[in-house]
Amino acid sequence: MTRRLRPWTVLERRELLDGEPFLKVHVETVELPDGRIVRDYYQFDMPSFACIFAETEDGRAIVYRQYRHGPRRVNLTFPGGHLSPGEDPLEAARRELLEETGFASDRWTALGGYTVNANQGGAVSHMFHATGCRRVADPLSDDLEETEILFMTREELLGAIGHGEIALLTQVALVSMVWQNDIRTALSHRQP
Repeated sequence: MTRRLRPWTVLERRELLDGEPFLKVHVETVELPDGRIVRDYYQFDMPSFACIFAETEDGRAIVYRQYRHGPRRVNLTFPGGHLSPGEDPLEAARRELLEETGFASDRWTALGGYTVNANQGGAVSHMFHATGCRRVADPLSDDLEETEILFMTREELLGAIGHGEIALLTQVALVSMVWQNDIRTALSHRQP
């Protein structure tokens, strides 16, 4: 028998920072189901994004090597980017893959949308797997990052994961959704 859990009630919400379009910070006063009041419960609003595990027609993963300021290092990431307001996640994924790599696919699998931070909210990462990707244009990316596009075999990517070359949780989660058993093996060889 399971107990029915109840949501918290937001009693008050104030905006502390408006860094549109990338970040808003709010502070809430919330009431817990048992009646306790929690003041100063911080929440983040960030744009949701698409994240794509894209494989070429010959089965190579399309991967970037680029600097990411969050972990403060160069690491491997997959194509993806922010959704425009009101944009469908799959359409955003198709757009981002084309803009960032010049590749397109007719075979897409949606792997779900997941909140990045359990307690403070933030963005939703919409995960996709695209297969049979083929080059149809030159990349158009105008992002801040310097990017090197790589086409990695399964063995190369698993080796890179095992060596800690992917620093972002969303990226490891994405490849894990596609290659679960192989990721477990690669990570078991990683040094703490």
